[in-house]
Amino acid sequence: MSKRKIVLAFSGGLDTSYALVSLREQGWEVLTANIDTGGLHSGEADAVRKRAEELGSARHFVIDAREELYSRVITYAIKANYLRNGGYPSCVGAERLVQAEKVVQAALDNGADAVAHGSTGAGADHVRYDSVIRALAPQLEIITPIRDERLTREYERDYLLERGFQTPDKITTYSINEGLIGTTIGGKETYGSWDYLPEDAWTYTRSIADAPDDGVELILGFDKGEVVSASTVDGQPIEGTGADAPNYAILRALNVLAAEHGVGRGIHMGSTMVGNLARVGFEAPGMLTLIAAHRELERLVLSNRQQATKAQLGTAYGDLLHEAVYYDPILDDYRAFLDSSQRRVTGDVRIKLIKGNVIPLGSRSPYSLLDAATRQGVVYGYGSSLWTGDQARAFAHMYAIPGAIAKNVE
Repeated sequence: MSKRKIVLAFSGGLDTSYALVSLREQGWEVLTANIDTGGLHSGEADAVRKRAEELGSARHFVIDAREELYSRVITYAIKANYLRNGGYPSCVGAERLVQAEKVVQAALDNGADAVAHGSTGAGADHVRYDSVIRALAPQLEIITPIRDERLTREYERDYLLERGFQTPDKITTYSINEGLIGTTIGGKETYGSWDYLPEDAWTYTRSIADAPDDGVELILGFDKGEVVSASTVDGQPIEGTGADAPNYAILRALNVLAAEHGVGRGIHMGSTMVGNLARVGFEAPGMLTLIAAHRELERLVLSNRQQATKAQLGTAYGDLLHEAVYYDPILDDYRAFLDSSQRRVTGDVRIKLIKGNVIPLGSRSPYSLLDAATRQGVVYGYGSSLWTGDQARAFAHMYAIPGAIAKNVE
């Protein structure tokens, strides 16, 4: 009788390493799928493959999902200026949609009976994976050793060690997930609300103390809300970008460049889907840079009402995506609104990256509302040819009346 077949979403970290060995010992034929959403650097795909083969994977797949992730998820996160609770760009969490879809497809293509992932039951990723699997392939069994057995990372390390498999100390101490949007870091300091991650826990961003004193100036170009160019002030494209580069190249390049200037570190604390508070460290230099620049351009070309409405709907859209509401038709409605809102978000933004800060220095656009006002003779703080002094006095008088009436009720 042939073994039952299962596809495991495999990153090579501690949880998925334990899951692979445990499932194999339970009698499963385990196929491993490593979904690249931006977390694999030079040589890392081979390292993950070797790890999977060492642990007994019957067959290993590397599936490149970066372009799809960028087009379907990241572009809309930037259009929405989405930051969870005002500060966290949903690193990795928003990527689980595409990762889970690719794992399901691998399972269907290879005649698997089940899908497995290494998520715990204490976070949100297990909900994200399960939501996709239930929607796309309800016939597949979902196996989750870490969630079901409620294991500690120390137990998993010792389990692997007893079978002759070494585990680096850092991945035992910290759970690290990296993708295009950014990297999350969870460990002992993030289990409470007081301690900050030590310097050696961060993966690729420089500390502010070690960042260059002078910083760097860049010009980011946008077309209908999507970043299309990134160059130095003298017009040279930043390294890793250009006409033949993939759609995610600018974000990838900014993850490197902004990280060198100390941009992108933070610790996010907020409510999970089930209502408890959670805390996690993150590094997202590229996304924080792009969102800051995009927001600055919107201030130049969108009306106040557009910006206010978009802030509400953009947050609602991002929260749904973060909370694994992937397939509700309301998301299509939000995306239609976001696309419409970006019709005039075209132009350039000049920014400076220095000592952990992203500082917008200026913006320009053919749809500039500031330029349109200037052409009609309105210059803030200077004067206007569109109204007289008497008209301005009358406006101020009428504008003050509701407040004056309310104050006199007291």
